[in-house]
Amino acid sequence: MAFDIEISNAWIQAGADLSIRVVAPFALKTTNGESILFEAHILDFGGPNGTVIGNEKNELGDIRQKSGYFCSNLYSSYRRYDRQHFIDTLNDWGWFGEKGAPPSWYTGNPWS
Repeated sequence: MAFDIEISNAWIQAGADLSIRVVAPFALKTTNGESILFEAHILDFGGPNGTVIGNEKNELGDIRQKSGYFCSNLYSSYRRYDRQHFIDTLNDWGWFGEKGAPPSWYTGNPWS
């Protein structure tokens, strides 16, 4: 599995700019004690345990889901931080953080 540091760096920028909690890169510990490195863990979005993102070549979605995370594999358009693109993605994933405390830019409008 190829790791994409540029996706990690873009999410670090997103965390700072959008005032969201991001751990990038993120080491997921599996039930057998193995540690697998993913591009980022976006807390408060996508599901109660947040979203663990990989890149387009990632084939380990089932490991993330079995560990209780929402998972998303992102393409090269996420290698550079674009504020509106990332906001649209986060709105699509949905807010799962503290009730009544989403970021001011959050609308909750999904893409579809």
